[in-house]
Amino acid sequence: MYEKREIHRAIGELAYVISRAQTGHELDEKKAFFKIIEKELDFDAWSAESRFEILDEKIHPTIDHAYNEAIHEFRRYKKYLTPELKDTTLRVIEAVARIYYKSEVQQFVIDRLKNDLKTL
Repeated sequence: MYEKREIHRAIGELAYVISRAQTGHELDEKKAFFKIIEKELDFDAWSAESRFEILDEKIHPTIDHAYNEAIHEFRRYKKYLTPELKDTTLRVIEAVARIYYKSEVQQFVIDRLKNDLKTL
C-alpha cells in the first residue's frame, strides 16, 4: 500500500502548511498534531509524522511549495484517495488550525484544500 502511505505523507505536509500559516509553529502545536494524526490514522500515523518532521527540521519549504507538493501527491494517487481519506484530511487540517486560533491564512488554505479535494 505504497500509495496510501504517500497520501498520508501528503496529509502531514498539509498539516505542516497549516501550522506554518500561523506565524510558525510551537512545540505545543507539534505535539497536538501528533495526537491528532495518531487518533485519525492509528498505525499509519508514522508516515504523516515523519513527513512533518522532515519538513520542520530539514527542508523548511514555503507554504505554497509544501501545499503544491501535497496536492501533487493527491493527484498522483487520486485513484486511492477515497472519500474517507478526503474527510480524514480535512478533519486533521481543521483540528491543527484550531490548536490556538484559526488565522485568515489558515482559513484560506482550508478553503483552497476543500475546493481542490472536490476536483479530485
